[in-house]
Amino acid sequence: MKINKTETNDFIHAMAGDCVRPCTKLPLDNIVFPKWSDLGLLGMIFSQKIKTKEQPFGCDYDEAVYQVVMRVINGKVLMTGGRPDAYTWKQSKVEGALSDISKVRLIGTNSASAVVNLSEVMATIDDPDERMIFADMFCSLNKDLLLVRTEAEGRRCIEVTQDLYELGLTVCVDSWMELDENGEANATLLNVGDFLIVEENGDVYCIRREEFLETHSIN
Repeated sequence: MKINKTETNDFIHAMAGDCVRPCTKLPLDNIVFPKWSDLGLLGMIFSQKIKTKEQPFGCDYDEAVYQVVMRVINGKVLMTGGRPDAYTWKQSKVEGALSDISKVRLIGTNSASAVVNLSEVMATIDDPDERMIFADMFCSLNKDLLLVRTEAEGRRCIEVTQDLYELGLTVCVDSWMELDENGEANATLLNVGDFLIVEENGDVYCIRREEFLETHSIN
């Protein structure tokens, strides 16, 4: 289902009113996959279509702009719905992270330091089956990935309460979605308990409740 981003954002802000609250994104380790152009022939054959919890059927991301990121959150590889916590960063954000080498490590099987870091992350994963699929992913790769530490970050959020949901706050357009010529994009369907992060320009994006509560604190 496609909806107009501007109209939807205006509706969300009109409905939310005083419900916008300050919150803090907690420090996290992020696993960053290579640029699509670094994949060589594979990158020429396949497009960058990423399945996320918000867009479970996949969303196209410009290979020249975005890189895929995933996180292991509180010892879990798979979150609600059996999906990994996968999304994207702009390449400019990755480049900014690389400017502080103290926050960047390698993770994988192609160097000694990467193996040590992989072992440390795997030791935090509680479920044996999830440890296996996580290890299998790195065994199938021929590249070490980046393990990037992000520090605490102040944000603003809206909780999708039952009252707001009944008033019509049931969908949003995530801020990174590409718009068509009519200013429309695929809608993200919201659930009661989800949170919307409000960006400086008024755009929003959804974080599912479980992920939000494990990665953010409400001030």
